[in-house]
Amino acid sequence: MDDVYTTDRQVTDHVQEAQPEKASAKTEQPESRRAPGKPKLHGDKNRSIRLTLTMMVTLPAVITMLVTLLYARSAMTDGMEEEMIDGLVLMAESIKGGYNGTDGDYTLGDDGCIYKGDMNLTPTEESMDIYTANLDADVTLCWGKTRIATTIIEDDGSRAAGTDIADEVWATVQTGETYKTNDIQILGEDYYAVYAPLENTDGTVVGVVFAGRPCADVSTFINQKVRMLVVLAVIILIICNVIGFLVANVLAKVLKKASEMLAALSQGQLNVTIDERILKRKDEIGRMGVAIETLLDKLREIVGQLKQSSNTLYTSGNSLDEMAGQTSAAADEIGRAVEDISKGAVSQAEEIESASQEIATMGEVIEDIVTSVGSLTNTSENMTVAGNASQTTMKELSESNDRTTAAIARIGEQIRSTNASIEKIGAAATLITSIADQTSLLSLNASIESARAGEAGRGFAVVAGEIQKLAVQSDEAAAEIQQIIDTLLAESEQTMAVMEQAESLVAEQQQKLDATKQRFAEVNDGITVSREGTDVIRGNAGSCNRARTQVVDVISNLSAISQENAASAQETTASMEELNATINMLAEAAGNLKVLSEQLNEEMDFFQM
Repeated sequence: MDDVYTTDRQVTDHVQEAQPEKASAKTEQPESRRAPGKPKLHGDKNRSIRLTLTMMVTLPAVITMLVTLLYARSAMTDGMEEEMIDGLVLMAESIKGGYNGTDGDYTLGDDGCIYKGDMNLTPTEESMDIYTANLDADVTLCWGKTRIATTIIEDDGSRAAGTDIADEVWATVQTGETYKTNDIQILGEDYYAVYAPLENTDGTVVGVVFAGRPCADVSTFINQKVRMLVVLAVIILIICNVIGFLVANVLAKVLKKASEMLAALSQGQLNVTIDERILKRKDEIGRMGVAIETLLDKLREIVGQLKQSSNTLYTSGNSLDEMAGQTSAAADEIGRAVEDISKGAVSQAEEIESASQEIATMGEVIEDIVTSVGSLTNTSENMTVAGNASQTTMKELSESNDRTTAAIARIGEQIRSTNASIEKIGAAATLITSIADQTSLLSLNASIESARAGEAGRGFAVVAGEIQKLAVQSDEAAAEIQQIIDTLLAESEQTMAVMEQAESLVAEQQQKLDATKQRFAEVNDGITVSREGTDVIRGNAGSCNRARTQVVDVISNLSAISQENAASAQETTASMEELNATINMLAEAAGNLKVLSEQLNEEMDFFQM
């Protein structure tokens, strides 16, 4: 058995190593292998290499120019702002320098003008215009933080004199520092501004000299320069695109030829040739062409050898497939014969096992019958004892019923005697009622006579009254006695009716007791007969049980022998199945080898030498 398993595993391993995935060979073949011919190019659908190379030149140039323009604008803006602030500082200092040439301190006159010593610095509104002649700038002279004279014009055309500068500006100027800013609004317009402190000889800051220029002028100048740079950048970009397109066009032509050659190679056309212009190039494309040519030579050599090997493999596969088929057929016939023998042995063992189970079941039934017969005998004996006890009980019950009937009869006689006494009491009550009526009449007469007698009959009248009361009480007592007698008579009549029903029921009960006594006698007779039959059945069941034991022993021995035969037949069948499986695997491996050789020949036909 171990040798058979080893052979099975070895054959399986060889088949797994030699057999390719059939489904993969059929479903994973590329489309080019199914229909060799003209290479299928995708240049019309995909993005051209020419466009890619052109974008490789153009995109960096565009990014570089955008970065350059942004940096140039930022640098130009910073430089212009710095230059503008420096110019405004010079303007403010020059104004202060002109004022400092006059002796004396700064004062504010009663006329609202600022004086330097005796010199009026703001005699008119136009006095500040001389500082901004031919300049696109504004100046202001403030006393404290209030504008006294200025060149700034409001929307209505008037000067902005009398307005205040910002508090934060004035706070900085009061410290003696010059306030510089490129982000401040004056009358709603953005300004570059410089606020210089106006100081007396003792260092006290009494005013401010302002010099400023609108930001819009600088922005306009910067935008003009940026537009000039943009035009220049566009011209440079066009030149770069033209040069890049020319270079890309040359490279695209070379790469297109290389792509067509590789597409033909992917279709199995090993007879293609490399363009000499590609081989003569000294760059990476030239080296790629040389490598492809070397690959073609190697593929031609390998494919030629594979075609020879595939023909040899196909011949060997056919021979091995025929031999495997013959061997498999012989093994199938042997396996069917052994399988029939095994089935017969198994069937015989199953039938014997079934007979053994049936006999075992029969034995259990016989044992149950013996047990049941024993139980039935005990039950019969218990029923006999119970029947005897029941007869005794029925006899006692009959005697008790007789005593009950006699007692009921005596109670009836007593009730009848009581009724007679009650009638006598009724007659006596009637007599008492009559005596009471007579006494009442006698009392009435006595009262009448005592009334006639007057004073002499007054005592007699009292006696007559008492007699009258006694007569009334006697009459009432007689009436109550009569009611009691009536009630007793009614209850006595009901009792008599009940007694009559009881006598009827007792008589009926006596009849049923007599019938039950007769049935109990019949049951006792049946129990006696059943007990005698049960004794006979118990003897026969014991004989059957002993015979059943002997048959079970014989069937058990026969079942063991048949099971051994069936096990031997099954082992033989299993061995033949393993041998048959091994032969089938060998046949399958031969078939797979044949299929492989056919597929290999088909694959080799793909290449065109």
